[in-house]
Amino acid sequence: MKKNAILFRAQIRLLFILALLFMLTFTGCNPVPEAGEDFQLPEPPPLLPEPGEIRTGLLYYPDWQWRFLVPLYRDIPETETIVRHTLEKLFDTPQLRQELELLDLVPLLPEGVSILGIHLEESGLARVDFSSPFLNYDPSRERHVLSGLLCTLRQFPEIERLEIMIDGASPEKFPGGTPGRMPLGPECLINLEIDDALEDYRNYTAVTVYFCFMTPQRRILYVPVTRVLPPSDDAASAAVKELLAGPRRGSGLFSDIPPDTDLRSLQLEDGLMVIDLSKELLDYEGGRTGADNVVNQILLSLAGLEGVNEVQILVEGEKVSLPEGIDLTAPLKPPAVYNYF
Repeated sequence: MKKNAILFRAQIRLLFILALLFMLTFTGCNPVPEAGEDFQLPEPPPLLPEPGEIRTGLLYYPDWQWRFLVPLYRDIPETETIVRHTLEKLFDTPQLRQELELLDLVPLLPEGVSILGIHLEESGLARVDFSSPFLNYDPSRERHVLSGLLCTLRQFPEIERLEIMIDGASPEKFPGGTPGRMPLGPECLINLEIDDALEDYRNYTAVTVYFCFMTPQRRILYVPVTRVLPPSDDAASAAVKELLAGPRRGSGLFSDIPPDTDLRSLQLEDGLMVIDLSKELLDYEGGRTGADNVVNQILLSLAGLEGVNEVQILVEGEKVSLPEGIDLTAPLKPPAVYNYF
């Protein structure tokens, strides 16, 4: 009887994940912001080119084990067919596979796929017609394939939802069981984790926090993780607590925020989020890299909260400067560009 109950709960969770592809409302992928005088990330990108030539676009690629999707900012020609150019950068080609191998990542879409047509409606719906090789992905990877596509397209302000067509027709369902005739969106779903304490799948809070992934060349990439939690009246505090809790064991991700760090207070006023953390925050390891990761994880996670333009980080109520030369005495803007490749 207990075994049947566990199986039933697993089936319900799977259905819930599929349903969230269409109806979850949380802060996800936003249009690409303009570069500004923000906190500098390790290996900062070059100066952005003038509009009309090349734009820095956001694309999503799986790690080689398909455990999670990693957002990468890449240069894309600014042309009338920029949506097509962006999607084509997700296709499995020898060149892309070789490029991504340096980061332990792989292409999102199968080899041999092509775009047969793209139609954008004034309602914000994008219909993208792929050739039949699109369906050649492993069904167990379907959630990453669909969410990676949606999140990549949501960077365009004119696109809110995505309908995928295959050889001119909408499939009744995709290989992994996701219904095919209902558009995806408007909110993108990225690296979903569901809290075991969630019982009512109709009532929940969803937050997105950032952890770290180290490539074989020891480069750090920042990875968003969306956690679906029991309902909360304070989504901002819930997000910070999930960030401080760190990544799940076996996820392939890590956090440089010391595990004993506590949230003392959190306050948003006139676009400034003031976060006060316990003194354990200063016990980070890894020198400058560790300090960069701590600050960037906080900034990127808070940037996804509504109304946050700048972040003031306090430690035990005080403004501090880190030994590595990072000044936290003034508010910081979340990075406009990260994971540039």
